[in-house]
Amino acid sequence: MATSMAGIPDDKVQEVRDRVDIVDLIGRYIDLRRQGRNYKGLCPFHNERSPSFNVNPARKGYKCFGCGLGGDAIRFLMELEGKSFPEAVGKLADMYGVDLPKGTSRQGADRTAKDDAYAMMRVATDLYREVLQADTEESAAGRKYLEVRGIDETTAATFELGYAPAPSEAGWDRLTRALQDANLDLDLADKLGLVAKSDRGGTYYDRFRGRLMFPVVQPGGEVIAFSGRVVPPHDEPTDDRPIPKYTNSPETLLYSKGRVLFGLAPARRAMHAAERAILVEGNVDVVKLHQWELAETVAPLGTSLTEDQVKLLGRFTKKVVLCFDGDAAGKKAAWKALPLLMAQDFDVRMVLLPDGQDPDSLGRDRLIALLDNPKSALEEMMTRIAAKAGNGLDARAQGLDKIIPMIASAPRSGAREMYANVAAELFYLPLQQIATRIRTYIGRPRSDSRQRTQPRRGHGGRESGGSRGGGSRGGDPRDRFEPRNGPPEDLRGGPPDDRFAPSQNPADFHSVSGSPVPVSRAMVSVSPLPDGQAQLTTLLVDLPHLASVARRSGALASISDPRLETIVTAVVEGAETGNAPTMPDLLALVDEAEQRQIHDEVLSGRFRAEGEPDDPKALLEELVFRCREQVIDADIRHLDQEFAKATQEGDIDRARALQMEKIAMRRQQHHLRLGNAPEASPPANPVTPAEPVTPAEPLLPEHEQSAAADPADA
Repeated sequence: MATSMAGIPDDKVQEVRDRVDIVDLIGRYIDLRRQGRNYKGLCPFHNERSPSFNVNPARKGYKCFGCGLGGDAIRFLMELEGKSFPEAVGKLADMYGVDLPKGTSRQGADRTAKDDAYAMMRVATDLYREVLQADTEESAAGRKYLEVRGIDETTAATFELGYAPAPSEAGWDRLTRALQDANLDLDLADKLGLVAKSDRGGTYYDRFRGRLMFPVVQPGGEVIAFSGRVVPPHDEPTDDRPIPKYTNSPETLLYSKGRVLFGLAPARRAMHAAERAILVEGNVDVVKLHQWELAETVAPLGTSLTEDQVKLLGRFTKKVVLCFDGDAAGKKAAWKALPLLMAQDFDVRMVLLPDGQDPDSLGRDRLIALLDNPKSALEEMMTRIAAKAGNGLDARAQGLDKIIPMIASAPRSGAREMYANVAAELFYLPLQQIATRIRTYIGRPRSDSRQRTQPRRGHGGRESGGSRGGGSRGGDPRDRFEPRNGPPEDLRGGPPDDRFAPSQNPADFHSVSGSPVPVSRAMVSVSPLPDGQAQLTTLLVDLPHLASVARRSGALASISDPRLETIVTAVVEGAETGNAPTMPDLLALVDEAEQRQIHDEVLSGRFRAEGEPDDPKALLEELVFRCREQVIDADIRHLDQEFAKATQEGDIDRARALQMEKIAMRRQQHHLRLGNAPEASPPANPVTPAEPVTPAEPLLPEHEQSAAADPADA
């Protein structure tokens, strides 16, 4: 029988490959959405905003058209988790029920330290769980704590909660003896933080004692660390030294605390369904919210939110609700998390609890009511800072200093413009003054360490030279907007995810063919395009032969933005007459001030670069659904604004009518999500939205984040 280099028979390796459900496997690590016969998601191997990572269930493989990485299930685990070939095969065999013969590298002399480490974590998890479930004096304190906190057995089983008994309950070496019985190396257990070595006798003893144990589980299912919460009566100080509330595993060969999120393994599917994540501060908060059917909840572990954790969260969703405690520490945590999330283009909402309250103490019904209508996180912070500053000029100046870096951290110009409008209203300042402050902050000198000097890999791992103009370009992609001191000559082309960034020269756009398209140098800010409608328009521009399908399916009726409607009409007519419009033709249809926006967001060639979709009709339906849902969302937001205004003015009748309109909108939205949306009917007394106020000049993107000032002031 042929044997692989790992010592595992080739037929067993092939059996593992055959048994793996690659959509299930990769879906544990990123959010996958079906697109025809394949699935797509954001690549876990590089940063991107538009999904380019494809999973093919028929071929049991994956391919990212952004960074070029691809392979099968074994390669995926080796790339993502840094596993060796035998480790990856062994994990997949365990997950999908393949029995590997004894004597392979996982059981023999070539067994790795990681194999032993995972085995130790499993022994510890099973022991702690067994102790907690036993109805004995040994576990009484742990079971009592669960009862007091209202954690039921089903939820405890979901999180594999356990109890590490105190010395008075089971001696100092309950786990140590179990590891010895399993013939596992106690020196390695010491490095994993499971046991510690006595300085006097050199003997080992348990590190976790008198604590409710929360295993930290990877999306793939392995336990990689523990967080232990001390429980009464073992929380009483000894020798006048307070007992730490939580003891967490140290950094190990399995675990880096800044790169994992507690609760992610059970939360990932709920995030997909809810299309959001809820971020809380503590382990118990995560467990309780899952019990309250808010299973999309996760938390950092023993650290403030980090950039790596934000990127990990971004694999599953791009909307997050911050739900932190209402004390100064909670406000500080929210303030630190906000710029990290905004810089990764998250839709960040906030539920800031009353002083002295945490999610558990607030109660299920009140918390769900707040989470049903979370506010924009930055807008909420700005409102609180402005209210605290009052009318004092110095206080208002200090408050403005805090929020300018936050606004600048938003990567999208449309978001910066809207936040600038809010700031101008809150601080009673001209909008142009706020815009100038933001541009000045963005344009400040950066340290050389922040500048990227290495080119990113493009398709197939090659250095990318871009699709529109030759020459490679490095640097931060957010530098490629309006120049402050003139554009470098070599910043045209670029890596795949930046290839459609605006030209540095505001006088030229470059078409796919390389021909310059003249655009006015006098650019003014314009209203943002509806995202769903813009994507639908891009699809039809790139693949005009789908125009007839779009017309028959009623998709064209979903495009209501006049700028996009004009372009779509020209594309459809061109497809039907055989006289397709060129890029300059399409740009000439819109106002000169809006041509850059249309070029960058609609005429980007995204779908042309990705190729013909497997199921064009399904993609059209998905984009139409998104268009209709976004229209309803916008109408509801406007109704909320009008309702607040009517309430403030004491117009009870109008407020009641607006509430009824909102209920009707919600009902329409519900039917739409069920797939049987009725035709939208205009309200009896429609409310005309006010035109958005935008800065006279576009706000440039930020080069780096800011360590914002004291969040407790928020």
